[in-house]
Amino acid sequence: MPRVKPSFGARGAARDGLGDSSIAATTDQLSRDRARALRREIPLMLVFQSRVRGPLLRRLAGPQNIVEVGMAFWSSRVVLTAVEFGVFTELAAGPLSTQEMIDRLGWHPRAAGPVLDALVGLGLRRRDRAGRYVNSRRCALFLDRAKPSYLGGLMELSSKWLFNLWSGLRGLLETGRPEAGEERGDSEFFSALYRHPAALRSFLVGMTGISTREAMLIAARFPWKEFRTFVAIGAAQGALPVRVALTHPHLSGASYDLATVGPIFEEYVPTFALGDRLRFIRGDMHDGPLPAADVISFGHVLHGYGEPKRRELIAKAYAALPPGGALLVYDAMVDPSRRRNFASHLSSPNIMLETRERFEATSTQCADWLRTTGSVRVATEHLIGPTSMVFGYKPGRSPNET
Repeated sequence: MPRVKPSFGARGAARDGLGDSSIAATTDQLSRDRARALRREIPLMLVFQSRVRGPLLRRLAGPQNIVEVGMAFWSSRVVLTAVEFGVFTELAAGPLSTQEMIDRLGWHPRAAGPVLDALVGLGLRRRDRAGRYVNSRRCALFLDRAKPSYLGGLMELSSKWLFNLWSGLRGLLETGRPEAGEERGDSEFFSALYRHPAALRSFLVGMTGISTREAMLIAARFPWKEFRTFVAIGAAQGALPVRVALTHPHLSGASYDLATVGPIFEEYVPTFALGDRLRFIRGDMHDGPLPAADVISFGHVLHGYGEPKRRELIAKAYAALPPGGALLVYDAMVDPSRRRNFASHLSSPNIMLETRERFEATSTQCADWLRTTGSVRVATEHLIGPTSMVFGYKPGRSPNET
């Protein structure tokens, strides 16, 4: 077959019978804007087809990235489903063949092979020389349910709850109303969740998946050496208290939450041998004062409420601090000082899909709320993904100095 040499620009397009004269002949049928678009399209098409310049153009200006972003739900659904089935936990003990995976997971042979190979294509696993599946190093560390470093709870939560919830984005944009059925009538999302023990456990395990990485950073970056005690308001399973206590042996702390969370916290904490330093305090942050401690934290709690309630809770925490104590808030926040806030911008519609009045604040807003309450030396710091922390001090000497 003779090789066709690609041509470029208006002259090349004319040689192929696709130049200005060809386009001019169709002007009666096409608008001027459309004709101009075609003049640009044809040379671009010819370059795109070139064996020499085409690969470079496709890499720099091709549509593949747009297609991949638009169809990202394919890979997302594959990964979330694999985590739900415990695929990576099954592989933790060693390599498995396709048939062995099918037998253990109870999958149908028709779909199992393509999905298992898709996980290889995503870099989450690989094949050994015998063709068996093996976990990637990251998945072996973070997606094995038997390891303390397991982060799959977030993905299990997303698979069971958030994936379908996001199908309501169109409705949210058109009406401003959340997609969550728990927000219908007088019902409220989090109140409904706490009434169902199985759903609550799944949610709290998911929150551990969200919070573990940022809790490690908070344990390293917040000045804990200045303090002796802390209380984490709504600490879920206890990701923050555990990471802080592991990093700072001189500290003792507590989680303050509704009684239904107690057994889940008290089951999680002893697995880190911290039962003697971390305790659970039963209570409702909306009723009465908060427990006193040198540091009081809100982690992924305040975004569940409108601004008036956030200000009220911050004021309660400030009142419970001793002089020199600190108030710490970490949540998904848009940080105006950062050029890239992609994950934070996506987190805001996520909470809007769940609830009526909730939103992700900016770190500037949160800092202003702390200052209004009386906090001084207020600081903000981005942690990871959409999450930032904001903290400030109650005037006075540090509790460790008294």
